[in-house]
Order: sequence, then C-alpha cells, then structure tokens
Amino acid sequence: MTVRYYHKHSACLYPVRAGLHEDKTVYEQAEDLGGKFVRITAGLPNEITFNFNPTLAEHEGKTWIAWRAQPEPFCFRWDNQYFYLNNRPTDVYIGQLANNHTIVGAKPIRRKPHKCSYEDPRFFADPSGGLYLQFVASTYASSYARGGKHLFDNSKVIVGRLDERAELVDAIVPDLEENRNKSACEKNWCFFNHNNELHILYSIYPLKILREYGVPIIVDSKLLKLATGDSPTFCSTVPIDLGSEYLVFYHWKNNQFDSSRNWYLKYYTSAFTLDKQTFEITRLCEKPLFYGSLADQLIWWTDAAGNPVSRQPATILPYGALLKDNQLLLSVGVNDAFMGIIELPVNNILQKMTAVVS
Repeated sequence: MTVRYYHKHSACLYPVRAGLHEDKTVYEQAEDLGGKFVRITAGLPNEITFNFNPTLAEHEGKTWIAWRAQPEPFCFRWDNQYFYLNNRPTDVYIGQLANNHTIVGAKPIRRKPHKCSYEDPRFFADPSGGLYLQFVASTYASSYARGGKHLFDNSKVIVGRLDERAELVDAIVPDLEENRNKSACEKNWCFFNHNNELHILYSIYPLKILREYGVPIIVDSKLLKLATGDSPTFCSTVPIDLGSEYLVFYHWKNNQFDSSRNWYLKYYTSAFTLDKQTFEITRLCEKPLFYGSLADQLIWWTDAAGNPVSRQPATILPYGALLKDNQLLLSVGVNDAFMGIIELPVNNILQKMTAVVS
C-alpha cells in the first residue's frame, strides 16, 4: 500500500514495464508523443516532502522555475476533516533550472510564514519585460479556514513582481472578476503579453480573455467538448507564441474507479491553437494528450492509526512551457507528488490536432 511518504525518497526509481496495468506512466505517455519525461531530482529543498506543478520562464539569460512545495502530509482528525500536519501549508518555491533534472538556488518566494496554502504558480512578463509571478492563495486544508473570520474564504489569485533577489514584492490581489469577492473561487488565470498589452486567459467555457484596456474577448469554445465532455475544465499554460497562432494547454477532471471500485479524481490535459488576430480556435486535439495515471502511483493519506482515508488526484498537469528551436519544454506536475520536464517536438502536438473549419 502507498503511504504518506511513498514519493519522498523514490527519485532513483524508474518504472519497470511489466505490462500489467491499463494506464501508462508519465514516462511512457511522453514517449508515445515522441518525447521524453525527465524527473527533477537534484537541488530540491530538503525540508519539502512533495514538489509538483512547476512553471518555467526565461529571463535575462536564465531559466527560472517555480513550483508548489508541500512541506508536510495531510492528516485526518476525528471528524474526518483534514489539514496539513503542524499547520505548514503548501508554499511556492523558486530557483533556476540548470538542466531538465536539476534546480539550483531553491528558496521560497516569500520569507515570512503564512497560514494560507500557496498553490500553482505561473510566470509572465509585463509589456516592459519585467518578470512577474501569479499564484493562488487558498484556505484549502489550512488553519486559515476558520468560518468566515478572515479576508477571504476561498481561493484568490495573487500577483507580484520578482525583484533582483528572486523574491516576490509588490504583491496584490487583482480587483478583477470575482477575485475580491470573499466567498468566490478564482484560480487558473494565465497572464500573457499580447501586442504590448497585458491579457489574461481567464476561462475555457466560455473562452474568455481579459484585457488591460478594453472589453473582454469571449470566444465560442464548445468544440472543445469533443475532448472534455461536460467535465469541469480549466486553463493550464500561458499561451505559447507560434507566430500566427497561440498554442494553449488546458485540463479537465472527473471521478473514476480503479479495479477495486475505489474512486479517485483523474485529470486530463489537451491542447488547442488560437488565431493571434481574432483569438478564434483554429485547431484542437479531440482526445487527451496526457492523463493522470494509476501506474505512477497515488499517495494514500491516512488517519492517525494509519488507516487509508483518501488519495491524491491522478494528474499530469503542465503549468509552464518554453519553445526553443521547435522543441517544446513542458513543466509538469505528476499526481501532486513529483515534477519534471517533458521535452518533445512541438510539431508532434500540432500533428495530433484537427483543423477547425469556419
């Protein structure tokens, strides 16, 4: 059985292909697309148990990486409510990516302790070229969730500038959409710079893009339901510039059952392209490119007596991407447990797509 610390010291393991599982590992799924997954194993902070959901950016000749870092496992108390052990919620760490498996200079983006859970960062550049970071502050499983006594009761997007020491400064809660509504949930925004104007890929259904100036852009995206069905669907990566198009990765989730009829939450990732002039969808994948896999092993969380209570979700989720000489580097988190880089030719993704006929 997989217990709380299953992934803590398993970085040296490579899955043996026994052919006994219907699911494929993240390694195999990357290879099926003509690419390779490399797990990040070097330079991770010793005080962190699980590192996942990374984002990437190139800035001033350096490759930066930021990710969600979970110091402690969850614990379930007598009423089956769960919290982070020792009141240490997830944090966001930042460092430089030396190669596809090595980080140097890892540290938290903010030095002061906090009670919120910091989650799922994404880099972006403002029109003047400054490097910024967005992330989510959440009451999820933290001691901040105390029945409406605080500034907010649900997830909120935080944005801040990264200074010369790679520390987050000038952080704000943008007054956009429902982000300052105490009870509303806001997350999975993707800031990007288009024609020297800041935009936000805000949602998939409908495909909504907020603009620094002017009214939001809303595009009919129902064709994407060929892949997602009616599942809850979210933005994944900042739009990737292909010249005349943007490449966008997105994800959705639903409940599934394993062979023992135990349910688990499964995530899927796919992609589409947008015309850079109209933001209309031009091409799309009709099937998932990646899916969360039981073959990558899910972490069981237990009660105080060691009895299994709940599992982490099954995920292969990209939160960042770089395009270099037609090679795509996707930074992905796997099963909320570990992370790595999938490298593959971008044409291998585009060839999976169907053109949209207007």
